[in-house]
Amino acid sequence: MTNSRSRLGSAPDKILSNSIKERKDTDQPAKSRKFPPTDLSFFQSPANKSSIQIPAELIQFNEVDRSIDLEFPIAETWRGKHKNMEKHNSTSIPDLDEAVSTARNIQYDPRTAMRPLEGSRLVIVVFTLVFGLFLSTVETSITATALVSIGIYFGDSSMTSWVVLSYLLTYMGFSVIFARLSDAIGRKSAILLSWFLFAVFSLASGLATSLTQLIIFRSFQGIGGSGLFTMAMTVAPQVTPAKYWGALSGALGAALACSSLAGPVLGGVITQKVGWRWIYLYNAPIAVVMIIPFLIAWPKSPSRDDQPKGLLLTQIDVPGALLLLAASTLLVFALDQGGGYRLTWTGPIILSSLIVSAVCWVLFVGWISFIETGKCKINIKPIFPLKSAIARPIGPAIIMSFLTGIPFFIVMINLPIRFQLLNGNSPTMAGVHLMPLLAFSALGSAVGGLLSINKNRTYYTLVVASTLMCIGTGLLSRIPLSREIPPQQYLYQAILGFSIGLSLSSITVMTGLASDFASVASVNGAVNQARVLGGSIGLSVANIILNNMISSELAPLLTPTEIKDLRQSLSTIINLAPSKQIAVVRVFANSFNSQMLVCLYLSIAGFFIVHFTWQREPASVEAHKEQQQAMANN
Repeated sequence: MTNSRSRLGSAPDKILSNSIKERKDTDQPAKSRKFPPTDLSFFQSPANKSSIQIPAELIQFNEVDRSIDLEFPIAETWRGKHKNMEKHNSTSIPDLDEAVSTARNIQYDPRTAMRPLEGSRLVIVVFTLVFGLFLSTVETSITATALVSIGIYFGDSSMTSWVVLSYLLTYMGFSVIFARLSDAIGRKSAILLSWFLFAVFSLASGLATSLTQLIIFRSFQGIGGSGLFTMAMTVAPQVTPAKYWGALSGALGAALACSSLAGPVLGGVITQKVGWRWIYLYNAPIAVVMIIPFLIAWPKSPSRDDQPKGLLLTQIDVPGALLLLAASTLLVFALDQGGGYRLTWTGPIILSSLIVSAVCWVLFVGWISFIETGKCKINIKPIFPLKSAIARPIGPAIIMSFLTGIPFFIVMINLPIRFQLLNGNSPTMAGVHLMPLLAFSALGSAVGGLLSINKNRTYYTLVVASTLMCIGTGLLSRIPLSREIPPQQYLYQAILGFSIGLSLSSITVMTGLASDFASVASVNGAVNQARVLGGSIGLSVANIILNNMISSELAPLLTPTEIKDLRQSLSTIINLAPSKQIAVVRVFANSFNSQMLVCLYLSIAGFFIVHFTWQREPASVEAHKEQQQAMANN
């Protein structure tokens, strides 16, 4: 696999060097160059014995940028298989399809490949990208400590989980689309579009007059957040010189770690001091402040009028993205609302949602398979790397990312609610008491990256992470129902947090090393999608557990009207008799323990799945670094 990736990574350099060489020889302006004829008769010309020129309509490089005449350096290999090439009069050439397929997999576009920046331009652009990554990730958790206040304000606690889920689903579903879109409209335009969507719908979320409006606006905010995340991960390495890649990696890791730490605490402080609306409103002025210096620092790019943007837009896998989003959203909706006081499992809405979701999943897999088999007439880049996802170690690693997201999001969202209801914490203190989980998650992430910085140890760190995850979820499933927070609970949170951080960083490194440079972006996107989808489904399952416990344990104590009011808004607890209040709080606290028990079972399954990532000869870190450096030098 290493040799294959080396050949793949060097192909763009050969293509460009051959192209430049020919331009110097001909000294002919790029725009007046003629492409080879489409009947393939040029293969018989003696002038073409040194290299094979791929017809313009058969190779994506000429489609992307017709100012560069491309030569594919496989002549010697091809000629070795077909010694009588000069005498070959047929237009059916056995290895041409393979050559074109290989060229397409290189994923190289000289028009969108950016030169590194220097000095103040580099600092401003990278800071804008990294801070955008920070803000977009903060929004995944900042609502955790404000959900109780939001539910009380709108008088509806049954749908407050969708304030989180709506953001997560679009945040997950549009990451790959933004990567493809930036190829069509340019990196600068994609970055500005991301900031615009994020700022406008942050403002709209803060000004929402109903819970439904808030959920809708948060979903569009998630689209902008997805763009900020994707552009940071895509553009920052492109504009940063290779000698600063270590510092950039640290900055990106620190942004992700700090956002996880800051989200719940920041949400609690803002909610308690100035109100929940400002956890969204503050993003708008920050966006304006960030965009102005970015526009000044971004280098003037050459005209892109000759770039076939329509062609690039057709390469975006819109059907795949819509199918994935529909399948995920309908599944999460059915799980979240099924069994509640509004909708039943056997009702037409839940049943139809589950059926349509299942159909969308089947169509999604079929569509991706159709694209990857090469039968699709349009050159579409699939949103999900299905071939990689069913291969070791990437496939099991994606499953582990899915399983890791479940306990992480359940604890991050529902533990602050437990702190407020059972322990009587304010939103601010609920965020503070969550710090052991978040701090050790950041520590685990750093440790996972450091342990594999020179040698691929990701399998072993994943085994340790899955073991600690079993221990952490098991311990949290047994925390007592006391008014005071037991000191050992902080230790349990730390164990689980460390295991989550160690797992996610190990998965990221493992899949990055196992992927070639052509597919690493889509594989990383799949890993992130799996984590967020796992968290979304986990929150829905947690809601099922809570609804079942309310129905079974509170039915003998509360009237149907009281149960309905309780599900509608947690503020109705204060209207109940003291004995009933205690019973309600105990049910909410017990539901968290039951949720952790489910996470324990899933973590045990993950412990067995992680062993499928083992390889006798794992991908080499040194070989990967050499390929990166070679690409940077060219």
